[in-house]
Amino acid sequence: MDDDTARFDLATTHTELLRAALALATPFAAQVVLDLASGVGLRTPWLVETALPGALVLAVDNNHAALTQFAGDHRLVADAHDLPLRSASVDLVWCVAALRLFTRPRRALSEVRRVVRTGGALVVTVAGERWVRRRSWAPQASLPLALPPADDLGTELLLELHAAGFPHAHLAAYLLDPPGLAPLPARLPLADLGALHPLALGEPEIAPILLVATALV
Repeated sequence: MDDDTARFDLATTHTELLRAALALATPFAAQVVLDLASGVGLRTPWLVETALPGALVLAVDNNHAALTQFAGDHRLVADAHDLPLRSASVDLVWCVAALRLFTRPRRALSEVRRVVRTGGALVVTVAGERWVRRRSWAPQASLPLALPPADDLGTELLLELHAAGFPHAHLAAYLLDPPGLAPLPARLPLADLGALHPLALGEPEIAPILLVATALV
């Protein structure tokens, strides 16, 4: 199904899950980081926490009024489809719950690819209702988080990333229902553990899902 991020109040209802998922998806501490479509910068402090001490953290949005409320030192009013930044000048980009707000998402992703240096990364999230199978085994905290989501969740997002020049990308998927789930319980019911637990497959149902992709350059 198409992304429907606007229907899900990630900033309030799912704050802790979103914050933890972004931290898990961020592959390294960066020196030059970009919060793309930052709005008023509610999530930018989380990005600061993942960066190196003294890093340049730039909040970018095309809404001047929103950026005037941003409390950080570095902000830039700009169009995601045509970023006024040098090529290969950024280590890490976050694009949180904004991809489907762009009129040309693939163009925006291509611009991100242009400005991210070799060895850098993009972390992008989308949310929406999708057909899933909730796994029903007992929680197992020792299971690794580095598992692909089940049922081909996020295939369309991966294809978009590949088309924009990010051939190396992986996904995590989290349940947004019920609200307040911790990252591990939210993720384990969707993890692709069929080979390990062949009898632990639920019936298909539509559920709200958060997809988090990490694309490496």
